[in-house]
Amino acid sequence: MKKIFYTLVILLSLTYGCVKNQPNDLLDEPYIRYMAVMYNYGPGYSFERIKTLAEQSTYDDDVLSYYYYFRGKINLEQMKLMEKGEIYDERIRKHIQENLPVDNSNGCLFIDNFDNPLAIEIFRKDTSSEIKSRLSERIYLLLLRDWENKGLFRIWYEDFYESEIDNEQLKEYADLLARVAGSYSSVSLTRLRSTSSTFCKESVDLSKIPVELMLAIAYKESRFFPGSFRAEVHQDRVEAISVGLCHILVDADTLELNYPDVGNGHFDMRTFELISYYYLGNDYGKKNVFNEFDLLQLEGNTLVSMIYLSLIYERLTELLH
Repeated sequence: MKKIFYTLVILLSLTYGCVKNQPNDLLDEPYIRYMAVMYNYGPGYSFERIKTLAEQSTYDDDVLSYYYYFRGKINLEQMKLMEKGEIYDERIRKHIQENLPVDNSNGCLFIDNFDNPLAIEIFRKDTSSEIKSRLSERIYLLLLRDWENKGLFRIWYEDFYESEIDNEQLKEYADLLARVAGSYSSVSLTRLRSTSSTFCKESVDLSKIPVELMLAIAYKESRFFPGSFRAEVHQDRVEAISVGLCHILVDADTLELNYPDVGNGHFDMRTFELISYYYLGNDYGKKNVFNEFDLLQLEGNTLVSMIYLSLIYERLTELLH
């Protein structure tokens, strides 16, 4: 399958003008694959390196499969059950758990912990009820299967909560996730600070990103458990942490954990720091508007992920032009 789709890249490049203006639900398979690779490995590579990573990795295979699932092109039985993972650092898990907000917005503590409104004001239009219903049903079926088969969503959940979650609460969470995921499809944002970077565009149009792609990446990264994380360790030191629904990369020092092996004592511009500085209003090296706990919320993580995917889309389009 991979060998076949690479031949499409030449045609994709030749028809760039048509691709650039297409609706956000019609991205070609190469776009989905390459954007997935750039999301996972970083957007700064050459096109040849991105293509090589796609050939060597299964990450884009999984994301494409989940994308097709949310698009309704394949059914649940064709989706592999995600492998069991591990909680990488108990100290970080405890730090996240102890700082989750509780405001009694929902009778289910799990939903209450992750349903806070966005920390900044953004005008949004709600997605259609038909799309929300379709996405909610497919999210619910994935969550239910993970729960019944003790998949990674359940593993994460049981490490955070003592009580179980019932089917009605899973449905409510699926409804919430579908609503949040679709609410940014009409959003455009302007860069708030000047930069010589060609990656951080003057404006980002989130309508170019299919909501199904964001959901596919979210399921690949977190299995839809928004408190999940992955510690990025180099030479026995935690240098960064991927957190939240779509595992946005955050500098370890941003979390301000008082452990000698977490962080390096100085500020590094990871994905969260970059996007929050240029598009969300944070001062340099600060989290005065949008912080890492906003990033753990469904609203905040979805927004940052959609901005990042939009920038990746523009970068890939330039590489193919």
